[in-house]
Amino acid sequence: MSTTNMTQIIDQCFRMDSHANRLYTNLARNAGSQELKVFWQDIATQNETHLIYWNRMQKWAGKGILNNLFDDSRQVLKELTALQEKVHDLADGCLEVRRKEKAFTMAFKLEFYLLHPAFETLSQYVATFNGSADANSSCERFVSRLFDALQQNELSTLELELVGEVIHRLWKENRRMAFLSNYDELTGVFNRRGLFNAITHIAHLAQRNGHTVSALMIDIDRFKAVNDTYGHQFGDEVLRRVADCIRESIRASDVLGRYGGEEFLVFLPHVEVVSLNDVGEKIRKGIETMPDNPAEVTVSIGIAHGLVGREVDKDVKKLIRTADERLLKAKAKGRNCIQL
Repeated sequence: MSTTNMTQIIDQCFRMDSHANRLYTNLARNAGSQELKVFWQDIATQNETHLIYWNRMQKWAGKGILNNLFDDSRQVLKELTALQEKVHDLADGCLEVRRKEKAFTMAFKLEFYLLHPAFETLSQYVATFNGSADANSSCERFVSRLFDALQQNELSTLELELVGEVIHRLWKENRRMAFLSNYDELTGVFNRRGLFNAITHIAHLAQRNGHTVSALMIDIDRFKAVNDTYGHQFGDEVLRRVADCIRESIRASDVLGRYGGEEFLVFLPHVEVVSLNDVGEKIRKGIETMPDNPAEVTVSIGIAHGLVGREVDKDVKKLIRTADERLLKAKAKGRNCIQL
């Protein structure tokens, strides 16, 4: 994905949320009751917070931090450009709207336009790096609030109720699909694609600040034997529990993903090399001593550490390759150990 395409995609999202803010502000100004005026203005104010996230992502995109978020960025840009024009026209058309039913119809129509999966994908990306509070603000849409207000104001009709229910279901499906594009459904950690998106972000920040980064390649020992002996359902449970153990053993700022099969990768920003053995040992011991572990599951860990130079992607791949080579050495030493 080119930096230009990514910047343009975010620009179209920013424009649409700007038009949305204008629409809700106009609905507040033309509302016939104080209650509805406060309602529409509150939504407009909350929608303003979205613009902060788009500004932040514009900066990330300009620095090349955003990468591989969409399979076909040109098509996404084409779709968002067409939607942006529709949202612009919708906002222009609400300047003199005074009927309550018409106001809610236009608001539902706006929220339908903003259901494009790109919004949820980008929102989840922001959530990854800004914590749960930001996540709730960045991806929130207002369908549920519109539906509740519709009923409170006794404006509910069969048509509007149906529209609200359909849009709400579509929004939830978009969230689910965006999650599956970047997260492993079985373990709940990043999948390979989401993992490298997150690593790219962290690596660029580390390069800019001159901080070191580290990679831990973690492999479940003799996992095929676990599946063969206990069955694949038990094997799936082992993968889930190992992912949980790793997650509990690392910092919130560290990135964990399922690299493939029974391999997990942890990417750590700004950590001293003298601390890495302790980090690896904490993970290894946590998994070895898991309660109710009839298969006596253990892991082998390879660890690499270094600075990120000008060629960020190349340096990251080299770091991960080194961690993988050290993982093989840990396996050769007898497994259930660390190679640093």
